[in-house]
Amino acid sequence: MLKVFYCGDQVMLITTYVKGMNSWTDGVVHDESFHLRKALESDSEIALTYLPTSEVQRNFPKPDELGQYDVILFSDVGTDTVIMYEDRFNNCPMGVDRLGALKKWTRDGGGFCGVGGWLSFGGMFGVAKWHKTPVEEILPVTCYPYDDRVEISEGMTPKILKKDHPIFKGVDFDSAPPLFSGYNEVKAKPEGEVLAEHNGDPIIVTGQYGKGRTLAFATDPAPHWGRGMVEWKDYGQFWVNVVKWLGGK
Repeated sequence: MLKVFYCGDQVMLITTYVKGMNSWTDGVVHDESFHLRKALESDSEIALTYLPTSEVQRNFPKPDELGQYDVILFSDVGTDTVIMYEDRFNNCPMGVDRLGALKKWTRDGGGFCGVGGWLSFGGMFGVAKWHKTPVEEILPVTCYPYDDRVEISEGMTPKILKKDHPIFKGVDFDSAPPLFSGYNEVKAKPEGEVLAEHNGDPIIVTGQYGKGRTLAFATDPAPHWGRGMVEWKDYGQFWVNVVKWLGGK
């Protein structure tokens, strides 16, 4: 059984209504993880643990708990959310170095995947801040310290450069409709293997960090960027392939 930990892909929407001199505010939690969770949970060989973004500060696994997982995915979760603790105003030190522990876990053989979105890699206005962190050290790409979003209103499907790679088994990108309406601009490291690109920008890059396998997926597995992908017939197969490759299966 492949044990997978997936965190991120949740947003809270707060709306203020104004009617004349009166106003009120309400909020709703929007689950953007649904499609990827459903895909991974459909495979009997995968045991998935999901942690919503709103719970990361409080419940991110302790260093000695990371070892129970074979694969970890970060998707649309910024550095601040992981490294900051809820009681940061009352305690110094706040707690253990979570990203340092993740780095060691990967070096010791864990499979790590950095997944794109408005709060991944550099992210919107650069606030994701994976640049110069252990996450960037682990990944086979360099992240930029500024807004790295590339929006494509007409949509795109990345060009696959290494069709014989295991993550593409049973997956047909060539006949796919436009899958994405944007991506994060990153730079492949010299040791990284670029498997897919768009206009010369790397979209899927694999690598090795110590004993662990790594993968950067520089676009979104969920809407809005991934609206086309979640409706694609090969969505589930692709993500199952990714997770199994990361886990050495």
